[in-house]
Amino acid sequence: MEYTLEELIILKEIQTLRSKLIKCGMEMGLTHPVTIELSQCLDKLLNEYSLIKTSSNKGIGF
Repeated sequence: MEYTLEELIILKEIQTLRSKLIKCGMEMGLTHPVTIELSQCLDKLLNEYSLIKTSSNKGIGF
């Protein structure tokens, strides 16, 4: 599977943020405000990635 530069950048951001979220959740707890904020940021990035994938597939005829 080939990725665009934009997809690779956002995938790296997702990976980095996911690691931070896991570490924060383990150290501070799942209901800590920082953990929740990181989770919300990750949700936004995942939604952004989904939109990128959806828009790139429209040009292929899916």
